[in-house]
Amino acid sequence: MKSSNSSPIVLANWGRRFIAWFVDYMIINVLLAYFGVEQAETNLIPSLLLPRLPGFDISIWSPFSVLAFFLYWTFSEWYFGRSIGQLLLNLRLVDSEGRSASLKASAIQSVGKSLFLPFDCLAGWSYEPSRRMRQRFFSRLSNTIVIFVGNPRRTIKQGEYVKEP
Repeated sequence: MKSSNSSPIVLANWGRRFIAWFVDYMIINVLLAYFGVEQAETNLIPSLLLPRLPGFDISIWSPFSVLAFFLYWTFSEWYFGRSIGQLLLNLRLVDSEGRSASLKASAIQSVGKSLFLPFDCLAGWSYEPSRRMRQRFFSRLSNTIVIFVGNPRRTIKQGEYVKEP
């Protein structure tokens, strides 16, 4: 698998990808808190649909934040090829051939990242072809991979892929 400029495509490691996800998570949550989205959500959505942790005034899940994350990842990874966290860590979302991901592919993989992340990761790690390509389950469905952009210090060649250790 080669990119258009004939340098090998380097699959990003899980640690770098997690840090990029965490940076995006913090940025979006700070913005949601700044704009008072949780308060608006509490006023607009019945409390039965917003389960809370026992003894705390914290929602277990937030439909507005799930939508915000989905839209953020879908459009940033489709239009720019990366989110802010991925930009900071030299990562990019591409299709399996190294080309820019389509809007549809970006949306499919964003569903897993914004709504089903634990399942998405576990299913991807459990399935050998996904594990080999370092894909989450929804990344496999969308035929996308996350690559390292730049010159990694070390790489590992496994089959047809070059991986960042």
